[in-house]
Amino acid sequence: MDEAASLTAAARPFIDLIDTLRAHGVQQDLPLPQIAVMGDQSAGKSSVLEMISGVPFPRGSGLVTRCATQLIMKRTPPGTEWSANASVSWEGPQPRAAGPVKDRASLCAAIEQLTNVLCSNTKNGFSTDSIVVELSSPEVPDLTLLDLPGIVRTTVSGQDTSVVRDVNDLIESYLGQERTIVLAVMPANQDIATIDILERAHSVDPLGERTLGVLTKPDLIGPGNEDEAVAVLTNVRKPLKLGYVMVKNRSQAQVKQATSNVAARHDESKFFATHPIFSRLDKGLFGIPNLTSKLTKLLVHRIQDDLAPMKRHVEVLLSKVRADVRAVSSYGTAETPSERQKLLVTLTQEFARHLNDCVRGEYRDRLIVVNPNLRLYTRALVIFTELQSRVVDAAPDFRSRRFIDNLAKDLDGLRGRELPGFMSAQSFYMFIQQYIDAWLPPARMAAAQTRALAAEVVAELFSKIAVSYPVLREEFVQVTATILEKTEEKCIKLLEALILREKDPFTINEFLQAHINKLRYDRFESAVQSAFTNVAAQEGGISGGGSWQAAKEHVASAMRSWYRDAHGVSSAANAQDMAAILEAYWTLASKRFVDNACMTLDQHILSTLGPKLQEQCYQFVHNEQQLESF
Repeated sequence: MDEAASLTAAARPFIDLIDTLRAHGVQQDLPLPQIAVMGDQSAGKSSVLEMISGVPFPRGSGLVTRCATQLIMKRTPPGTEWSANASVSWEGPQPRAAGPVKDRASLCAAIEQLTNVLCSNTKNGFSTDSIVVELSSPEVPDLTLLDLPGIVRTTVSGQDTSVVRDVNDLIESYLGQERTIVLAVMPANQDIATIDILERAHSVDPLGERTLGVLTKPDLIGPGNEDEAVAVLTNVRKPLKLGYVMVKNRSQAQVKQATSNVAARHDESKFFATHPIFSRLDKGLFGIPNLTSKLTKLLVHRIQDDLAPMKRHVEVLLSKVRADVRAVSSYGTAETPSERQKLLVTLTQEFARHLNDCVRGEYRDRLIVVNPNLRLYTRALVIFTELQSRVVDAAPDFRSRRFIDNLAKDLDGLRGRELPGFMSAQSFYMFIQQYIDAWLPPARMAAAQTRALAAEVVAELFSKIAVSYPVLREEFVQVTATILEKTEEKCIKLLEALILREKDPFTINEFLQAHINKLRYDRFESAVQSAFTNVAAQEGGISGGGSWQAAKEHVASAMRSWYRDAHGVSSAANAQDMAAILEAYWTLASKRFVDNACMTLDQHILSTLGPKLQEQCYQFVHNEQQLESF
């Protein structure tokens, strides 16, 4: 048995398994091992596939590959006929161009026609659906490859700009799949530092464990520039764990002359064997046969490594489906009006019980344990924390020089009949009210977020409990939306009342006095530290032989100056003291407001939702027409 036949015998069962899973749509729930061909436009991606498969893919300039093409190749025994089938991946009826094809030229035409079918009705001439080509021949390897559109950076005249985003999103989606081997195709005559696909692959595969580089167009390397290509090919520059392979595709002249695939491969082998530089290197680094063998081994090894994790993943999914089936069957069927009434009461009670657990943060039930999105209170805490952060971010910079200077000007502008050295309590009220107004937008945002979160959890929870009752689920969602709309309105009024209450300053909390004293002491300590630092910085200083008396006089002078600024009868002194009082009260009041706001959201949006929903749904029990529709 030759090496190709031996490789086929070893690889075919594994590749058939993955192809069968993909044909059943398993990849929508379970990432499958695959090889995705990626690179810039006109890097030679389709030409590489052409050399591997013998299929003449459509050629041209610009975005030739406008949708993904899955190429499933199966090696057959010598003497068997070449056969191929083309189709599209969507679930609807297959286009007229789909189906078996008689030869390679017909397959190329079918790919073009199917591409036009997929892309003609899209806004940007690009489709996220894919073409599936199944190819059987003694001349092809046992291998499945996915050809993706080339990276798009700019659009041509008449092309929608969204194609750049859509193509890049498609490429990134495959790059991010940990079971996808990236076949990064790049021209050998281009600076490796400018190769975009290598940078993208490195971002998701920094060790190069699932990236294989393919260098094309070696015949276009300028004389004397081979060293750069050799450094990349031998893994010296931009090393990849899987390494690189260099191939020579058919040239434009050979394409025009309709050079056969066999002749093109012979020309490739001769090119590398006679090249003055490349002929000295390991022969395993060159040619389509070596690339094909390497890809097949890589794919089989990847499948073997991933079989156990995939099996565990499938078992988890299967367990979830069985649990859903048990949940459906546990409620039984309802044929008579009384049975329907009983079933609705049972469903409502079960839903209310789970929802109350979600609201209270009691996650003992398996349904909530295996579905983290249902943990309502945990997710609500994130909203509460964000509210706290937004309120803190709204605080003025009470200690900045600019704030104190502006405060001094405002105090002067508000001065009435107060005697010198006295501050107006009315000024404090005006300033603090202005700062407290900034808390309302974050509070309203938190109410809207809590409402949206509650609606999301209710919809998902009921979809888990009442799997086979879509009409009833829709009714629950509508009822929930109505209840939440009313509770949010009430909650916002309560939050506005909290704001109004905080704008009338009051506290008997000792924190205010302690915090004001602390701020004043901090200012005093900072002034003392500054005075002694300045003494130490003067030439000589005390330790350097300077006069102790001079140092004492300097510190005393500095402290007298600070005292006049901080405690003298002046606008600046009043502003510093007012800033300390404002900061202390703002800190106390903001903490109190955040706590009260979060408790309001919890009490009036979350905690009341279950009982109100239960009360509303019980009203359906006496409506036979609605019960029957459910």
